[in-house]
Amino acid sequence: MKVFLKHIASFCLLLLVLAILADVCVSRGLRKTERGHFYTMNALMNERMDADIVIIGNSRAACSYNPMVLDTVLDVNSRNLGVSGQPFGVSWLRWQLYRRNNVLPELLIVNIDYSELNLVTNGFEKEQYYPYLTDTLVKPYLDLYGLTWAEKHVPMYRYRGDPKLIGIGLMELLGIRHDTKGHYYKGYSNYDSAWNGERLEAMLQKGSIKDASNEKAVGLLEDLLVQARNDNLPVVFVYAPLYKKLKDNLDEQESRTIYQDLSRKYDIPIIDLSGMSICSDTDYFKDANHLNSKGAELFSVALSHAIDSLSILDNKQKKILE
Repeated sequence: MKVFLKHIASFCLLLLVLAILADVCVSRGLRKTERGHFYTMNALMNERMDADIVIIGNSRAACSYNPMVLDTVLDVNSRNLGVSGQPFGVSWLRWQLYRRNNVLPELLIVNIDYSELNLVTNGFEKEQYYPYLTDTLVKPYLDLYGLTWAEKHVPMYRYRGDPKLIGIGLMELLGIRHDTKGHYYKGYSNYDSAWNGERLEAMLQKGSIKDASNEKAVGLLEDLLVQARNDNLPVVFVYAPLYKKLKDNLDEQESRTIYQDLSRKYDIPIIDLSGMSICSDTDYFKDANHLNSKGAELFSVALSHAIDSLSILDNKQKKILE
């Protein structure tokens, strides 16, 4: 019996060692991929960006702010840190990661809207954090992605049922293939798909659309503004375009009041482009919440001119002239 138990213990120990080795190999490989949403997270963790303008926010930030346009019009180097499927809690995390590894920008743009001040734990695209679970900044925010205890602590458990992800990691580690599928340009997610209004119609069938705010999310946003003030970092709040039918049926009084109060308290300009002329035309939208690439280009041009009119980047322009 003792011999049998020793064999069982030895086998379990071997499995544990193999799982740890596999976890390390897959995770190290995934840190190198530029595939889709892994791109921005890996860049934040492993590269120096040192941008002049940084954009944070949810998926509407990721798909609306085109760095190529901002860079061209304003003569800057911009980076989009927008994150799909997650409101401000994760935006705060991305900004802290940027702040740790880079020189502060000349301007921080915070995309604001009716859903940004919510908190969710839906786990959407949580796999981008798999390689970084022990990072001191990432670790406290894993609950925002709904990771279970086993996913956080048991080797390879979080990769269960996803052989494709395991394959991507191993091929990156071994240098067999560098994956750039769905690569984001400087964090910008280019949407070129045709208009889809099904989700909007489903939302409207339930009546008016109400904004959402969470006390913790509001607190994190205010913490960011305090931090920016201490860093002497200019911040601008921006409302990106919404499709008109959504905006007309949207009750966002609560969130707008919060943003306005913070704007007054911390002297933050608000640029509201949520009602641009393009907002009535589905040719510029992927869906009611998200611009397509054509809409993003027009919005980014309008935003660039609005920023220029605020003279926030005057010091940078002076440095260029010198």
